[in-house]
Amino acid sequence: MITLEFFAGLKDYFPPVMEVRETPEDINRLRRYLIDQQSFATTLLEQCRFAVDDTFVQEDYQLRQGDLVLVIPPSSGG
Repeated sequence: MITLEFFAGLKDYFPPVMEVRETPEDINRLRRYLIDQQSFATTLLEQCRFAVDDTFVQEDYQLRQGDLVLVIPPSSGG
């Protein structure tokens, strides 16, 4: 199981914190899983960055049981 935390506009589609019982192999598969869960969020999810334990990771990052994954959409600001 992994725990996901969602931020900003993603909270319109997902709860702030969500657990996934079956751990996807990597970030790419996690992204596909989330798109399957909420297809209306596809565009936003395709632009998101992912962090594991507060460190940004690449698409091929291998997820492990117990990981805390932050799903971070693009943001703007000054």
